[in-house]
Amino acid sequence: MTPSPELYPWITVAAIVWGLLDIFFGYKVFKITLAVFGGLVGGVLGQTAGVALGYGLTGQIIGFVFGGLIGAGLAWLLYLAAVFLAGFGFGATLAVLLLAHFNHMAAMLGGCVLGIIGGFVALKMQQVLIVLSTSLIGAFRVVVALAYFTSKIDWFWYFQNPQNLPALIDNNTWMFPAILVLAVIGAVAQFGLGGSSGEKKKAQKD
Repeated sequence: MTPSPELYPWITVAAIVWGLLDIFFGYKVFKITLAVFGGLVGGVLGQTAGVALGYGLTGQIIGFVFGGLIGAGLAWLLYLAAVFLAGFGFGATLAVLLLAHFNHMAAMLGGCVLGIIGGFVALKMQQVLIVLSTSLIGAFRVVVALAYFTSKIDWFWYFQNPQNLPALIDNNTWMFPAILVLAVIGAVAQFGLGGSSGEKKKAQKD
């Protein structure tokens, strides 16, 4: 399903803003983002259940709100699973970026392998991996979404069909350096705003 042409620019702007938040404040808003995402998924499922049960608009709204609250609560509780997914996203994105120019299938397979490794490493080094993953994934999201305005690329289709992302990166050589630069800037900013320095300050106080 593709957004309507009227909504596409606004959804694209929202994706870019979300990516920028991840780039510069990913670790600080990670749990909030997780709860919001869980709430949206739960709300959609609740509304869908209302439609399937034949309820009217009021019933669908109640289903959306009730499902959203349950989804947000579950997402908050499933923090460790989300940390693993963040690490998986970091490893998978990194592999796609590094291997896209060599072989598209190798990029996808390498993404799965590095993603699993990144997920387990994230559980051991949560803060560092969350900062790195949110910076990289946020940069990836910003650059690919921005391509809608610069090159009229249907970025939403690529996120629905991730197996084609290596080809997208390979065919648009400007994307890799742009993503890398944005990710580095974001990671430096996040560590400077409260990453490891925040932990050092706590240790000194103790």
